[in-house]
Amino acid sequence: MRAKPPKKEKGRKTGPRRFDGELLDVAGAAGLLGVTEKAVRGRVARRLLPHRKLNGRVVLIRRELLEFLEALPGTTVAQALAANGAEAAR
Repeated sequence: MRAKPPKKEKGRKTGPRRFDGELLDVAGAAGLLGVTEKAVRGRVARRLLPHRKLNGRVVLIRRELLEFLEALPGTTVAQALAANGAEAAR
């Protein structure tokens, strides 16, 4: 006989836990980068994105991710966001 999971505490939400702010989960990083979660997981597996493991979960630190993007050759993050905003205004 399997043990029943503990009851949900009053005021706690159900579903997957999410990080907000400086610490990003895969979904948060995908939203920041404008790619799919699958793409982020693939880049993490190939060690193309700066990441860490926290209790078995992949987490990305927003500051490190933005610094990594700024160091890439080509358009800066600010220029890309400005171009994206200008294109959306059309």
